[in-house]
Amino acid sequence: MFMPNRRPLEHGVFEDMEIARKYDKEVRIWTRYVSKSFVSVARRWGTTSGTVLDVGTGTGRLAIEFASGIPGVELVGLDLSDVALEIARENVQESRASLRVSFEKGDAENMPFEDNAFDLVISNNTLHLVENPVSMFDEIQRVLKPQGKFCISDFRRSWLGILTEHFRAAYTRREVNDLLSQSKLQNWKVKDSFFWLSIFSERRHHT
Repeated sequence: MFMPNRRPLEHGVFEDMEIARKYDKEVRIWTRYVSKSFVSVARRWGTTSGTVLDVGTGTGRLAIEFASGIPGVELVGLDLSDVALEIARENVQESRASLRVSFEKGDAENMPFEDNAFDLVISNNTLHLVENPVSMFDEIQRVLKPQGKFCISDFRRSWLGILTEHFRAAYTRREVNDLLSQSKLQNWKVKDSFFWLSIFSERRHHT
């Protein structure tokens, strides 16, 4: 089957408020569905509290839905876009639940956090937007606590790349495995489906 070559996006950060608001409306319902998989994984790991980082939070929809699904967590959303973060803060205020969710501006490849700061790192559809994924993986490892876990999801490049620029900018499973192998991120496992790639913390075996 035809596989298009990867073509990175020219603009991966929201700069226009109108475009960001349009995106926010488009993904609202879809993110509710996606968030259920993140919450399900976290619950299987026994996550009921602790600090969670959402890398590439955008307008904050995943962060809000995740914190609503596991109310005991304290969640920080990280993004480079000022306009997206403005909308994210509005979305938190408009949510009915009393959530411990905050947002910070920062680069996924150079996060403004101390080492060992988070119990869990999540990220959805951000990997294909960053310039250097290895640096992002390294930073996730750095900010995670020693027993911390991660769950990363993104598009998987396929023939759909001829139809949409985001699928064209995404990685194949083999490419993601190569990038992870170059990084400092530990105990990872990659799964793929028709549209998606998921990177999870692999269960540690105790001796």
